[in-house]
Amino acid sequence: MRTLGQSDLGQLLSRCPRCALRAGAIVDADDFAAASLLIVKKGIVVITAGAGTKRRIVLSFCSSGTLLPPPRDDEQLVALADSAVIAVPAEVERALLQVPAAAKLIVDELIEELHERQQSLAQFGNVIHAERLRAKLLQLARAHGTLVADGVEVELPLTHELLGQAIGSARETVSTALKTLERDGFLAREGRRYRLTISADTLASDADSTRSSTQDR
Repeated sequence: MRTLGQSDLGQLLSRCPRCALRAGAIVDADDFAAASLLIVKKGIVVITAGAGTKRRIVLSFCSSGTLLPPPRDDEQLVALADSAVIAVPAEVERALLQVPAAAKLIVDELIEELHERQQSLAQFGNVIHAERLRAKLLQLARAHGTLVADGVEVELPLTHELLGQAIGSARETVSTALKTLERDGFLAREGRRYRLTISADTLASDADSTRSSTQDR
């Protein structure tokens, strides 16, 4: 909901509960039982599936401004940084949907979130772990990247374990795949920061081909 600046919409959102999360905090469906929508007000959170199992899968990375549905029973919301999430109850959602600009924005944001999850699922079809990881990093660069002089920096605190959960690979396998991508000149790392050594045109071209492939499914 990045563009909701009008006073009437602001007043509606001011009636919604806020959930402040410290980095590393984990919340589940019960914490958002009364919510119809969630808005990431600030910070970075991920939605994971497989709550209570040994291996969780990351469904989506969400930064400030992202609108998404609340977690299902087997899903959890994990804060990667200090974050704040607005829980929009059903009555406020209904009021927002009466405002044409807000209704369009809600639909557009939810469709974008759906596309992100479709892209994540499509990556599991590649049996080569390095290529699966390459596709995930490109996806993250499109959604959370910043152009720098020598590439695109992914503005997320990524760990090998988190990347493994995002692509369905063991942490050790992710370490090997990262070394392969570094050796190929695709990736440079500085701690938990990742820089893709690609141009903005290359990233845009990949976005177009990925969106076309997803829509054709």
